[in-house]
Amino acid sequence: MQTANGDSEYDVLIVGGGPAGLSAALQLGRSLRSVLVCDNDEPRNGPAAESHGYLTRDGISPTELRRLGREDVLTYGGEFRDEKVTDVRKDDDGFTSTLESGETVTSRKVVLATGIRDTLPDTDGFEEFWGSGVHHCPYCHGYEVRDEPLGVVVTNEHMLDYATLIYNLSDDLVAFTDGQDVFDDESRSLFVERGVDIEAEPITALNGSDGDLESISLADGREVVCHALFYPPPMEQHSDLPERLGLDVSDVGLVETTRSQHGMGFTSVEGLFVAGDASSGGPPSIPSAVADGHAIGATVNMELSKEDFEGEQ
Repeated sequence: MQTANGDSEYDVLIVGGGPAGLSAALQLGRSLRSVLVCDNDEPRNGPAAESHGYLTRDGISPTELRRLGREDVLTYGGEFRDEKVTDVRKDDDGFTSTLESGETVTSRKVVLATGIRDTLPDTDGFEEFWGSGVHHCPYCHGYEVRDEPLGVVVTNEHMLDYATLIYNLSDDLVAFTDGQDVFDDESRSLFVERGVDIEAEPITALNGSDGDLESISLADGREVVCHALFYPPPMEQHSDLPERLGLDVSDVGLVETTRSQHGMGFTSVEGLFVAGDASSGGPPSIPSAVADGHAIGATVNMELSKEDFEGEQ
């Protein structure tokens, strides 16, 4: 809706139109809230052809899932802008946000569902196979490569537990340390006893064609057969808005959020919420993002309802 000065005014601005943002928008639309979703079409799972593990939508493409989500939100009056939000400012009446086009949007609440960005190694072929031959989530992509020759990158001690998740998928598993000294005698013996080969040489290249990973090249000139490589990359915020707004970001790149008896997704800025992969609220996956967005949409509606009922607005 338009205000007298030409600004667009909404109950809630949602920045990010992935599963978390769309889920929050759906919940708010069904609560008769005016909602604007802004998204510049840079999804984290964009390189993946399929997404898995979401009940009734297993195997759907990320693009199709977002399209269907938009249809649901539109049914309840939600609006969309296919552009980036460049600035969000807190003021006495809520928030004033600026879009890339220069349009100004005012809203009582803001939900950041801007996601995270995976930081990939510079290794030749890594980015090329990301989402097709290289995966971060064994729950999202493990079943499809079961019983194939698999690899898992283990470059620090925290990845040892992650590697056990891949062990369940194939009898042909190689742990690549990429030149890092990770295994002590106990952990090395355990992996070897389980039939997991350990390659300590640095990785120099990932090889294959048409998105199909075939082998891993090592610094000593050898090639190891590998049809899927699992790697949990470091993460950083996809948007600079959390930093601009002074939000607390953890050492692993996630915005610190809190929950209370009244809901979840709260941040250090009153009226500002974070949903989905960008937050510390849950594991990064589509089902978790949808659940997070659903709960945070309900939380935001509760906040708006209290304000309206108690006459604070």
